[in-house]
Amino acid sequence: MQPKLSLLTLLYCIICYGQAIAQNSFNLSGKIADKQKNEAVSFAHIYLNGTSFGTQADENGHFTLNNIPAGNYLLLISMVGYLPLSTQISVQQNQKNLHYELVEDVKNLVEIKVQGQRDKVWEKQIRQFENEYLGRNIDRDLVKILNRQVINFEYDPSTKTLKAESKEPLLIENRELGFLYHGFLVGFEKSPRQLNFKSSGYFEELNPSSTKEKKHWEKNRQYAFQGSLRHFLQSLIQQNLSSEGFYVTYNKENRLSNPPPFKLEEVLYTTNKPNLYAIILKRMIQVDYDSPRQSSKLKPMSETILIESNGTLLDPYSLEVFGKMSESRMGQELPLDYVYESKRK
Repeated sequence: MQPKLSLLTLLYCIICYGQAIAQNSFNLSGKIADKQKNEAVSFAHIYLNGTSFGTQADENGHFTLNNIPAGNYLLLISMVGYLPLSTQISVQQNQKNLHYELVEDVKNLVEIKVQGQRDKVWEKQIRQFENEYLGRNIDRDLVKILNRQVINFEYDPSTKTLKAESKEPLLIENRELGFLYHGFLVGFEKSPRQLNFKSSGYFEELNPSSTKEKKHWEKNRQYAFQGSLRHFLQSLIQQNLSSEGFYVTYNKENRLSNPPPFKLEEVLYTTNKPNLYAIILKRMIQVDYDSPRQSSKLKPMSETILIESNGTLLDPYSLEVFGKMSESRMGQELPLDYVYESKRK
């Protein structure tokens, strides 16, 4: 039996989102309005962050999200000209007549003009942005930003830092995995030694042109998940690291050191909250995966690391990732509600 860790000392870092806790599914519906004018906000995006549950409100501000598994989620609403709204939501039953109010973004009320042409400097910057945001090892004919012209850049030559922003959602068509991602760029900053970017959004299933393409997408999704950080954390919680192809050791502090063996029962804890687990790592660990063979290192950045049972970190900054797992970008990203079916026995 796993030792139990009280959540009373951990409430400061609990952020509930994205994990279904039952097989039942429910519907959400309601209206989005302007808080000051008390008028409907047409065509706002409303979504459960990182999942495949998202939509746009109609011209009267009404929306419906269907077939959502029971669980706790982070609901976001985004609309050009308004401040984004985010709220925790627990889905345990059908919910009608939900009402959300948006506040105008007074700092960005200027008209947004999409430029039809961009100069050579912008073309160079957009290629650099796509390399870092989508990933370098992807097929650009199959994974592309459909509306790349909405992205604006700011470059500081003294620090060689590139910043990117977009007032409109990025539409990323991924015909490798079969998704259209609606991405809201919260921030992007690339310097010679560091990359920081954050975005929210939701996934929309693409329609395959054939049964062959559908099977191709399913295979690619499995491949994208295998060996990923989510795969590792999910396997750790399910206590099947070895059977899923993972081998974990503590990182050597120096060549002469002899670190203790990694014992799952010494790092994994249950909590008094359903489907929420905690791991406590005293030092950096090395994670090797067998197929495809790859190696990564995970450095704990907080004393206690909380994880949902689907392998999602509640605090993305609680682990610093090095090696193969750190190379994952939006071009390989899967919805949080993606269910991996292992072929191993």
